Amino acid sequence: MEFWTGGGLSSRSRVMPGSLLGGYDAYVRDAVEAEALGFDAYGAAEHHFMYDSFMPIPLQALAAAAAATSRIKLQTGAMLQPLYDPIEAAESAATLDVISNGRASLGLGMGYRPLEFDGLATSKKTRGARLIEAIHVISLATSRDEFSYEGRHYRYHRARLSPTPVQRPIPIWFCGGTSIAGATRAGKAGIPYWIANSTYERTKLMTGEYRRIGREAGWPESQLKVAAFKDVCIGATIPEAEDQRQYLLDAFYDEHILGYGYLVDDQGNHLYNLSKDHPIYRRFVDSIFCGTLDMVIEELKRYEDLGIDAVYMGGDRRFLAEKILPEFRRN
Repeated sequence: MEFWTGGGLSSRSRVMPGSLLGGYDAYVRDAVEAEALGFDAYGAAEHHFMYDSFMPIPLQALAAAAAATSRIKLQTGAMLQPLYDPIEAAESAATLDVISNGRASLGLGMGYRPLEFDGLATSKKTRGARLIEAIHVISLATSRDEFSYEGRHYRYHRARLSPTPVQRPIPIWFCGGTSIAGATRAGKAGIPYWIANSTYERTKLMTGEYRRIGREAGWPESQLKVAAFKDVCIGATIPEAEDQRQYLLDAFYDEHILGYGYLVDDQGNHLYNLSKDHPIYRRFVDSIFCGTLDMVIEELKRYEDLGIDAVYMGGDRRFLAEKILPEFRRN
């Protein structure tokens, strides 16, 4: 199982994400550290019109990280693909792949904040269908010298991509939240699936549904890969870990998951301004795993046994690298 990291809240040091307040210099320093510590991939997320200077263009941030690193994979997680034309996205991704000598990886999401779609004058209603079409277009564009595509939203005839990426094609992950609708979209399309923060039980359900739907659609098992975002709070005691989780909620998550429609039901409907006793909100809180170091290692091994291909973890990278990664890399 691979371990991925990136700009994210650190519950141990209680500082805001480097991608929010530290600027690009800190982001690049973190990428260098993540590579030195042995992480497999380093990520950049995307949000627009944020009051706290959240990085808006992840591929640009990753290009800066590419210049300072040599081994670690550089991935968007998530890049909000419906805000871009697929060819524009493919060109930018191919450019990063050339700059990094074949280390680009795309985690592509639908987006959920209405102000981003309104502010960039694009439709939120059709974002799911456009995301799936765009993934197919980017895959074709980065794997063939010339391609044509005829979809409902995008059409190209004998198109050519420049520059040509090192990887043919560039790896793509569907960042599909925690709804059955997202698992269905990814499974039917045979696209590797990156699940948002979930409990183990929810991750097991989503993984099973995604792989079942993918197999029924005729995709080979080797293509049906699963990654998972996984926030963990580690303490000497469970109450100490739970205190760290409350910090994460108070400092960042509550605003985004309650105010901007991050949470969805199983039909994929976005839920706004939920009460904190709502079952779906409680499920999100429970997805942030709290425990001692041994408990966290045991939880992650359950993910490995489930066949999860990679786990994305924010937080104190040095602590994770020293205490957790060696448990999964013994011969």
